[in-house]
Amino acid sequence: MTPNEPPLQNFMKSIISLLIVLVNGACLQAWGKEPEETWRNLLHEHANCVTWVSVTVRIELSAGGRSVPPQEQKLEALGTIIAEDGLTVLSLNKVDPTASILSRLRSPGASVNVNYTEVMLLMQDGTEVPAKLLLKDVDLDLAFVLPIKERKEEYKEVIFSPVPTQARDADHPLILDEVVSIGKLKQTLYRQSTLRRGWVNAVITKPRQYFVIENTAPGTPVFNKNADWLGVVVYKMVGRRPSEIVTLPASDILEIAEQVRTRNQ
Repeated sequence: MTPNEPPLQNFMKSIISLLIVLVNGACLQAWGKEPEETWRNLLHEHANCVTWVSVTVRIELSAGGRSVPPQEQKLEALGTIIAEDGLTVLSLNKVDPTASILSRLRSPGASVNVNYTEVMLLMQDGTEVPAKLLLKDVDLDLAFVLPIKERKEEYKEVIFSPVPTQARDADHPLILDEVVSIGKLKQTLYRQSTLRRGWVNAVITKPRQYFVIENTAPGTPVFNKNADWLGVVVYKMVGRRPSEIVTLPASDILEIAEQVRTRNQ
């Protein structure tokens, strides 16, 4: 303060200086909390929106005019629970070996028929929830499974924890946005819940919207820095075969889920 400055001017300078300190302090505090604290809270409250799904499939294969004896195979994949009744969406390629088998065969007339003899949701407490396959969408790499109501007695204590949803205009990330996905480790590591951090590398708009996000796993949900659900990780299909790992927007997932329910009423 100089001797010639009027008192009011000195007072205003002091107020402005104080405001700058407060604003900077608030920004630093917010920066320290976000997004890590937001994501930790997300995991704490919604870890079980992701579940392991176990399927037993019966595979019938024919090639070159010859049929191979049917074989059974057990597969496990991560899925995202999207409704309170346990409706779960996952990557079809993780529970359907058709594309994998055909890619290894050179016979143009080869055919693969996959039947699901058992579907189970493997809950965190060890409960196995009997379920049924409602829909397979080969083009979008989606499978929807739903717990069987008629066998509710087998999982009467289970309360499903669906992914937190939001307004459908929230799934519009930008390139270089930082995101996380919720996952679960395998049984050997006690199916512990995890967070994977990644970045949006690209946003595909045509012919269908996809987000290209690094460090993600098929079947898991992706969230932005505000913990808004952006979508579910799947494979981009080319010629009915998986190519790149992408994220299908949440709005598309919910729209297809509504169609699934309508068809199965």
